[in-house]
Amino acid sequence: MTLKIPRQWRDCCEIFSRNQPVMEPHSQFALEVTDFSSQYGSETSISYTASNLAGKCNIYPGYGDFTQACVFRTYGPWWKYAPSGRRKFKRTPPNFVSQDYIELEFEYEVFPTKIDIYETYNPGTIVRILACDSSGTDVDKGMARWKVLWEGPPERAPADSRIFSPQLREINFPTNVIRIEVCHDLCDYYTELDAVYLHGEDCHGKYIMEMASSESSKGISQLEERLHSFTLREQKTTAVERNTFSIEELPEEVIQLILSYLDIPSLCKASITSKFFYKHCYDSLQYKELDLQPHWTEVNNFAIDSLMSRCQFLQHLNISWCGGNQMSISAGTFSRFLVACGRDLQTLYMSSCKFVNGEVIKAVAENCPKLKELDVGSCPSLDGQSISHLSRIHTLERLNLYRLPVERYSLMEVLRLSPNLKHLNLGSTRIGEMHIDIVMKILGKHCKKLISLDLWRSRISETGLDYIAENCKQIEELDLGWCSNLKAGTYCFIDLVKKCPNIKKLYLTANRTICNEDLLAFCKYCPKLEQLDILGTGNVSRESVFSVLTQCQKLMFLDISFCANVDVDAVTLWSAQFPRCSIKRSFQD
Repeated sequence: MTLKIPRQWRDCCEIFSRNQPVMEPHSQFALEVTDFSSQYGSETSISYTASNLAGKCNIYPGYGDFTQACVFRTYGPWWKYAPSGRRKFKRTPPNFVSQDYIELEFEYEVFPTKIDIYETYNPGTIVRILACDSSGTDVDKGMARWKVLWEGPPERAPADSRIFSPQLREINFPTNVIRIEVCHDLCDYYTELDAVYLHGEDCHGKYIMEMASSESSKGISQLEERLHSFTLREQKTTAVERNTFSIEELPEEVIQLILSYLDIPSLCKASITSKFFYKHCYDSLQYKELDLQPHWTEVNNFAIDSLMSRCQFLQHLNISWCGGNQMSISAGTFSRFLVACGRDLQTLYMSSCKFVNGEVIKAVAENCPKLKELDVGSCPSLDGQSISHLSRIHTLERLNLYRLPVERYSLMEVLRLSPNLKHLNLGSTRIGEMHIDIVMKILGKHCKKLISLDLWRSRISETGLDYIAENCKQIEELDLGWCSNLKAGTYCFIDLVKKCPNIKKLYLTANRTICNEDLLAFCKYCPKLEQLDILGTGNVSRESVFSVLTQCQKLMFLDISFCANVDVDAVTLWSAQFPRCSIKRSFQD
């Protein structure tokens, strides 16, 4: 069926064409990094940090591992395989694969026409690019509009620097805030980004033209009505022509099973189609598990309030990344949600949430007595004493405090009252150098079931490490990357593996003191070793590395980047000889 466009609509288009504002091309590098989920570098450095993505190119067209790049914390699938790997949510949309993000602010607002992303090491991780509209009416409601400019799957790209410039969708608002999301699953090593160059059209005048006359507006309304009525007629005709079967005839348990395959937005949309679907879609049993992270652009106070009545049996909640730069979720609203729905909550992931502050942590402690897993990593509104409230919860098995400032007495009190703790992430956590060993003493004394411990870039000494080795015999995963106070000459690593025979993952990244004696001890005392990182040491020989590969039969990952005595020919030979193990050797051009 062909619809005739009303004359009023044609007139409106002509008027708009004659009166649209002048558009001028404008190109600019990012002015500032305003938010990010993780980074390889430390909070007090500029090496390998997210802030390096702002400004002009420093590396391109060079290719390799450079400290001036923006680098995220993880890569590849190995973190998922580790003992600390997290639970998966059933209703996560299959097309949502983002694992990290970075937000950039530019000086001028433009209508984006092209984005150039300079990838200078292991390209192919970018999966989504979004633009923020902070000037619309939604902002008055506490919600910035985000629109997807481009999305696609991760790819295995050639090992070469490149400018990634995907075809962008058009948007009807100007922006100066861009968000880039990445997925590391296919990446053989850390991806590194150099700069982002935004091309767009700068509009002098009104961004959205009002209709020239009421007749034109009337013409548009008539067209919409005709399209709507045509759609309804088509639906009715189709229904009459085919045999129908009512879903209402199915047993209730079958209906619930069918609905369990819908993601949360689809479930909410289905609920408004009929009384029948309203009844089943609002059933609290459909909301025992809730993954809101994939829908972070749509989750605000209104969404949280509307979910409150449906989540009486909620057990697992992922709200990570929600509540963005316009504070679309308030601490008060989410605290009320926990009062109503926190009784049976066992899992609560809230990483990179700006609304999470001391008030929220207090609400968690008061209303979630069964909580086992809590992730508040990269939550910028938390202060050092906020986690003290968690001492009221005695069921914690997983606690992620990545990148947080932590007051030692608050943390020590939580650890004293968490005898079931199995996974603790203190990576890049800001605890004083003189205090981390005291924290390790309390951890070793009260958390003997510990399985994984992330101390990335901490100031732990041999004394603190010995507290763990003596008391946490079940430990399987230990990340001591960039812990520069640990010296192999004290035999701390040898003592560790002697006392902890279950170690599967051991990261000693950038510890320049690791030597042949340490590697031989790993061969002897680590029969379960699966992942080993000794990046950056010049004290190990080719022969000792070969011994690790031959004697550690379960080894699947080995990082020997920047190990001066291991050349590329050896790595090439070993990769063919030991296909079960992914051997990493980074480099600089």
